Amino acid sequence: MRQESGATMDDFEAGVSSDGGAPLDVRVEVSRSRDAEFTTFVRESSAYLHRTAYLLCGDRHRAEELVQSTFERVYRTWVKVRPGTETAYARRILVNLRIDGWRHTRRESFPGDDMIPVAPASDHAGQVVLRDELVRGLALLPAGQRRVVVLRHLLDLPEAEVARELGIAVGTVKAASSRGLARLRDLLAAQAEQIEPAVVDEQAVLDRSRAALRRRRVRQVVGTACVVLLVALGVLTRGPVPLPGIGPVVLPGGDLIAPLFDTGRPDLDPAGNTPVVCPDELPGPTPNRAPEAAEDVGPLTRPVVVDTADARPLSCYDVDVEPATPGYRDQSGVPVSANGEPLPEPRGLTGSGLLWQFGENPSSGSPSIVHNSWALGTRSSATSLTSYQGAPVAPTDLTVTGDRVVWSEYAAENTSPRVSFVRTLIDSRGSLTTVVDPLATTDERLWLIATTEEQALWTAGPTADETRLYATTLDGDGTPVELAAGVTALAADDDEVVAAVLTPGAGGSGTTTIQLFEGLSGGDLTGTTLLEIEHGSATEVADIAVSDDVVAWTVLATAADSGSGPESGAGALYVLDRAGDGDSVVRLPGGVVDDLRASDGLLSWTSRDPVSENPADTSYLYRATASTSGYDGPDLARFPGGSVTASLAGDRIAWLEDAVTRQWLVEGAVVPVLERE
Repeated sequence: MRQESGATMDDFEAGVSSDGGAPLDVRVEVSRSRDAEFTTFVRESSAYLHRTAYLLCGDRHRAEELVQSTFERVYRTWVKVRPGTETAYARRILVNLRIDGWRHTRRESFPGDDMIPVAPASDHAGQVVLRDELVRGLALLPAGQRRVVVLRHLLDLPEAEVARELGIAVGTVKAASSRGLARLRDLLAAQAEQIEPAVVDEQAVLDRSRAALRRRRVRQVVGTACVVLLVALGVLTRGPVPLPGIGPVVLPGGDLIAPLFDTGRPDLDPAGNTPVVCPDELPGPTPNRAPEAAEDVGPLTRPVVVDTADARPLSCYDVDVEPATPGYRDQSGVPVSANGEPLPEPRGLTGSGLLWQFGENPSSGSPSIVHNSWALGTRSSATSLTSYQGAPVAPTDLTVTGDRVVWSEYAAENTSPRVSFVRTLIDSRGSLTTVVDPLATTDERLWLIATTEEQALWTAGPTADETRLYATTLDGDGTPVELAAGVTALAADDDEVVAAVLTPGAGGSGTTTIQLFEGLSGGDLTGTTLLEIEHGSATEVADIAVSDDVVAWTVLATAADSGSGPESGAGALYVLDRAGDGDSVVRLPGGVVDDLRASDGLLSWTSRDPVSENPADTSYLYRATASTSGYDGPDLARFPGGSVTASLAGDRIAWLEDAVTRQWLVEGAVVPVLERE
């Protein structure tokens, strides 16, 4: 054995130098294992993560389950976590898991004040008052405001970090924080609530995390084996297979089994749709300009103008594409999937990724409303439509907010009286709750429908120009109340409703008032006037959308006119920035807009593309505010392919590309801002 500096093994064992001098200082550094580092992290961060989870969900047992799931996710990727960022990394996973829970149920049950433990205090009455105020205040906040208030003010995170962790715009964080604090201002005390820390067994957490990782790896292995088996089966049965030096060969079984799959439909290769472009660099913003001298900008303040002809192609910096489900037109011209079921329209998209549509009950064949999760390959029948006087009704329209879907039905022609119905379903944690009786029955036609988390709204009248706006509760126990008359456009989000109310004027002119209704559940039926729009007889406010960040509406031509501006057959989309001063106008030369949707500072719609030699429906994704575009102003992107129908819900996006005989339903998630970390 080689020895350095004359020191022997006996010297080391005795702890002295070889020359009899001072004792040797011997240190042996042993690198800590992955599991040891992880258990140390569990011990040091469990109290903080448990407190965060408790504030977000309000239940001790659910908080413990949430923290355990967080530790399992962190353990799975522990080797990739940068030193010093472990707590922030775990907190972001915890918040994302909680958001997934909110997507399944928006209605939370908060515990009573006796369920929140506090540290002993000399003045116990003050502590009771404080925790009662906190619990009651948080219970009154919508889920979006509650999570922003918890992260921003109870955890003291900067606005930018809250936006990153929740995947929303900074402007949305500011708006939600402002609204949440306004409601809590009279309830919160100066001192912070103390949550009793949970007792954590680090070794038990490690054991459960190891078991979860083993189960995940087993599932991955089984899934891979199934895929390989299916591919091999497809090769053996479908052929021909090119073999070197021999040429195409149909392997055993191909001649017998291939005819079973030959349905005469076109090739359903999912890769045939138009891909989303992925440039090497972040695309520059869409050009915008100041309004011209005689250009109509409505009631907006110093807006910028964007032309649809300048829209850039949608890119991978805008959306994360997930599945692309192929389809084709059957003999009756209906778009269907590979298994012959109707291919869903994107307009039924929810923020959790479900797609509601009208179809048939697989067991009975009766008309039904169903929801699909094409990303998971599942289909679930929901409920049959109304049968009236022995005849099935015709579904006319549907709308979705959160986990609630509202739709309208119209009785068959041979019924008398011929009536319309408003129906609803609620999807809570995958369990469908049906209100059996219609929310409303009327002998008038239904024209527009919308829904908040608690109210269903619709317009009814003999014609689309003679309508009245009604509302009722989604539980089926309320009596419909009338809100306004002459409504030309209607939209809603979780807790707000906007309606365009037309008041005819002299000489064929008119004034449209944008009305905002916020307190319908509390009995406030008057609404608030946001703004007034004066226009001629040849135009009207035809579409409207609302979110926490924007209110958007279109002014479109109802008749050809030889004048200029919207009266000439063109149209415009007006966007009011509620969180800042970024108002804008999008010029729509085609003058036709369908399915206008809003989510935070994002908008989507479908309109006629006048630039193309063969005009086709084209869909657009508009980042209407600086907080969502990442630039000083807005940005406009065009969806790929022709005859596209698109829809937006929360951070989910879906579009249907039409190529005559072929269709592709593409689903994905919207990137919050035009940047990647």
